[in-house]
Amino acid sequence: MQTTMNFMFLKLKALVPLVLLSPFLLLATELGLIDFRDGVDIADRRPILIAHRGGVITGNSHECSLTAIRLAAQAGYDMVELDVQKSSDGVPIVFHDRTLEKACGKGGRVMDFSASELETFGYLNGDDHIMRLEQALLSCRRLKLGVMLDLKAGRDSQAFLEKIDNLLVKHGLANSTISFSGSDTARRYLKHVSFTPTEDEMLRLRAGENLDLSRRFWFGLPNQLQPGDIVRLKSAGALIIPAINTFRYPSENHFKLAQSDIKQLMEEGVDGFQIDSVYFPFFQNRKENESSTEQNTSDQLRSKNAVNPE
Repeated sequence: MQTTMNFMFLKLKALVPLVLLSPFLLLATELGLIDFRDGVDIADRRPILIAHRGGVITGNSHECSLTAIRLAAQAGYDMVELDVQKSSDGVPIVFHDRTLEKACGKGGRVMDFSASELETFGYLNGDDHIMRLEQALLSCRRLKLGVMLDLKAGRDSQAFLEKIDNLLVKHGLANSTISFSGSDTARRYLKHVSFTPTEDEMLRLRAGENLDLSRRFWFGLPNQLQPGDIVRLKSAGALIIPAINTFRYPSENHFKLAQSDIKQLMEEGVDGFQIDSVYFPFFQNRKENESSTEQNTSDQLRSKNAVNPE
């Protein structure tokens, strides 16, 4: 057992510098990969944190890059959002923008190039290249990060969606993936993905109908939650994950407004947030306190077992 623990620590140490091993990171590592079938796991993580735009974005880590994903794991996020597009030869590609110009300095769109060609295109900032969804999923699984899919292309292509679903199963993310890109076709062929409630389901829920939404999660802006929605959604078994993104707020006071929304939503009992990394500090103290509480409980249990061994 001790040898196994030492090995796990060496792997973690190799992943990030020792100075970055905050209580938040240790908590995330201890919890492992998120499992949406496991209510206890979800409760232990609250608030679930999802890194918007493919991870932690810095001057050297572009949106939806391998470095951004790694930084999200180091920070202690539970999940990352991945923007999925389709190459000219039908391969799922992770890329945020509509065109390649701003990110890579090249004309055209993802759909204009083959996957092999796209992989040669480097981002203007950092050392990363455009990557296939499979490479991103492999990294997420190794780093114990769940996935939120934003399907920017191929929502109505059975063949494309089945490729994505097969990749999720192949890389062990079948119970750790959600998506708000809920076309009828996507809901049918992404069999291992949890989706948001349909418009009809939300109308019926708000009309007072009792629904089972245990395989659903609400996602949207804070101001899209109507009075009573949180209580109704929780009663129906749905998770509630609002989006806290910089571009949704006026630039001059986005920090103040985001912090106010987060505080109110936490008090109302939401399950997590999809956030831009600039808002991560609003959650850090809370997560560190949770880690400290769990460590104290663990220490108490070890002490009890030492005195009263079974």
